[in-house]
Amino acid sequence: MSHQELSIADKLQHELTEKIEDAFNYVIKSKNEEYRDNPGAIPTRDQVPGLIAKFANINSVVSGSASLVPGPFGMLAVVPELAIVIKNQIELIYDITRAYGQKEPADPSLLLAIFVQAMGTSAGTLIVLHGGKYVVRRASLSALQKVIVILGGKITQQALKSAVSKWLPVVGAAAMAAWTNYMTRSIGNKAVEIMKVGVVIDDPDTIDVEVDTAGTAESSVTNPGEEESLEFYKLQVLIGLAKIDGHVSDEEASYLENALDSSSLSAAQKLRLTAQLGGAATTATGLDSLANAPDEAISLLSVLTALAKQDGNFHVTERMYIKQIGKHLGFSPTDIDEVMASP
Repeated sequence: MSHQELSIADKLQHELTEKIEDAFNYVIKSKNEEYRDNPGAIPTRDQVPGLIAKFANINSVVSGSASLVPGPFGMLAVVPELAIVIKNQIELIYDITRAYGQKEPADPSLLLAIFVQAMGTSAGTLIVLHGGKYVVRRASLSALQKVIVILGGKITQQALKSAVSKWLPVVGAAAMAAWTNYMTRSIGNKAVEIMKVGVVIDDPDTIDVEVDTAGTAESSVTNPGEEESLEFYKLQVLIGLAKIDGHVSDEEASYLENALDSSSLSAAQKLRLTAQLGGAATTATGLDSLANAPDEAISLLSVLTALAKQDGNFHVTERMYIKQIGKHLGFSPTDIDEVMASP
């Protein structure tokens, strides 16, 4: 990433972190009050799959309607939409914990622990599997705030790595819709997985949880060469999608040319990809590297779906190509189908 992109990451993480903390407090207060007044509204386990689908679709609509602005500051303009998506994801986790019999939470420890697990972020001993159950440590306010900073950093990484701010607004908004749909389903499924195993709140005393700050946005920028290589591989896969039906449309060509121009690739790499766009189809490379970078893989699957749909004709060859790439990236057939079916 460039210095400018690092500055954007800092600003985005700061804004999101503040909104995440507010969202946890708001959801806990409002949902506790709602279910105290109307206990019959607490969802049942049978209703959980429908809840996950409902929140995933709502978040798709929210993020898909975001007014993305091309250029490096594009992501900062969608903080309000991202904040709504995050609030909805926290609400989904809350409802799942209540559906599985958990009492109303007094603080964010359980909800935050599940969210952190779902995002694949380390947060020390906030939640551990012990004796056949998940043990959640009720943490001090300062410890919770540290974990929320890490969570904000993780979401920032994923949002920026989707590169929607660099590309065309229409495709970018659709890619963000697919990404938030997938992430919301993943968060819901992780909550179900944890609650099925069982949860114990460990609260002998309020503790300070040791946290791993490797989840912050700054730490993601450690190897610019690797980042550029992954960007090259992603663009190569997108070019393959544009060519798979035998015809590169004007919209696809414009999108890919814009993506190449705004990329951080070298002049030589851009020339190679431009040649591939105008020449014969080539085999995608670097899929193993992308599969080992989950954030990159998720964003690529989302952008592939958005690009395929942007002309209003989701061709069968494009579907087959996305399924093939998704399989190489380590996604299950169900995950791929759900991303492709996102609004």
